[in-house]
Amino acid sequence: MMRRRLFWKLFLAFWLANCLTFLVGAGAFMLNEWRGDTPALRSLLATELQVLQRYGEQPGRQLLEVSPQPPDVQVGLYDGQGQLLAGKAVPVVRFEQALNDSEGRPLVLRASVATVLGEPPRPRGMGPLFTGTLMSALFAFLCSLYLTRPLAWLREAMGQVAQGRFDVRVKPRLGKRRDEIVELAEDCDRMAGQLKALVQAQQNLLHDISHELRSPLTRMHAAIGLMRQQPDRHDMLERVERESRRMDDLIEQLLTLARAQARQGDSDFASVDVVELLAQIVEDARFEAGMKQCQVSLHAHGAFLIHGHEELLYRAFENIIRNAVRYTAASTEVLVEAALAPGGQWFQVSVSDHGPGVDPARLKRIFEPFDRGTDSSDDGFGLGLAIAQRAIILHGGSISAQAAASGGLRVRIDLPQASAT
Repeated sequence: MMRRRLFWKLFLAFWLANCLTFLVGAGAFMLNEWRGDTPALRSLLATELQVLQRYGEQPGRQLLEVSPQPPDVQVGLYDGQGQLLAGKAVPVVRFEQALNDSEGRPLVLRASVATVLGEPPRPRGMGPLFTGTLMSALFAFLCSLYLTRPLAWLREAMGQVAQGRFDVRVKPRLGKRRDEIVELAEDCDRMAGQLKALVQAQQNLLHDISHELRSPLTRMHAAIGLMRQQPDRHDMLERVERESRRMDDLIEQLLTLARAQARQGDSDFASVDVVELLAQIVEDARFEAGMKQCQVSLHAHGAFLIHGHEELLYRAFENIIRNAVRYTAASTEVLVEAALAPGGQWFQVSVSDHGPGVDPARLKRIFEPFDRGTDSSDDGFGLGLAIAQRAIILHGGSISAQAAASGGLRVRIDLPQASAT
């Protein structure tokens, strides 16, 4: 389920602001009504006092009986001995006014609500409205600040990344915050790290390419110089031709590596039977292995279809199997095993040889371009496993190397049942 912490934070914040605005306004109104101190009550009490003082007790009693009283408010007229003459009994007296009527009789006018006669009516509505508006503005400001400040940091960081400063990081500035903006910051930091790694890898690749091209060019220049000094040295022509082929092979492998690193279009992908592909490669590798008195065996059953790029998959498996044939000891066997993993969602291919193996500290480095995996020099360029790794990753799989039980190297490839294109 998608986590939507930021959504709920915003929802609760705005909901709380609206609720507080409503409660403040409604509460002030209800409090005012609960007190009962309204203009109608003041008018009733003032009129009652005037009638009693001018016309006497009887008109005052009639006025109090026929006049509507505010709800939940008791107004009563009492004589000098505390007997109720008119109106409602007042159990809790909060307003009391003693007076004499027109005939001089002492009377007492009482009410259950405290009020002051003659006070101008209080303005209603402006106070709660102002308070609610102020609280809404405060909440809106805090919410805006909560959202825009980290976004401004992200914008600043992306500007620095665009200028080539890949060490910038945003997540540490967010502290202990936990929401979608933090996840976005983590993705931006991860992107900056990957861009830095890619730029560094490209720089290293260019350095390695220049180094690999410099060696055959130097030998070609030396051969050409010798031919100029000794025109009868025809063996130098063979040297020039051999170095030219070597440079051509290097450029071809670099182009294959570039294709493996780039994502292919949907039109380049089709249904490929991995087992059938392995059978073709093993059949071709047996001819090369026969020169070393070696054997190449394939242990696989059935078929495994994958939606992928046939040429890149062929290059990947061919490079791995040919590497195993090249390094395995004479009169030994290169074993290629292919089978479904438990669950049937992954297809595992392993290639084992009886060669000198690779130092465990360098097992991960052998998949980097121009790393040959051994300290001994050979005719390869160290691009085969790099091409294989990128081709397998392009198909959603993984590749790894480890020491084989036979003492050589074992390369394992895992391909998913339905790979992403």
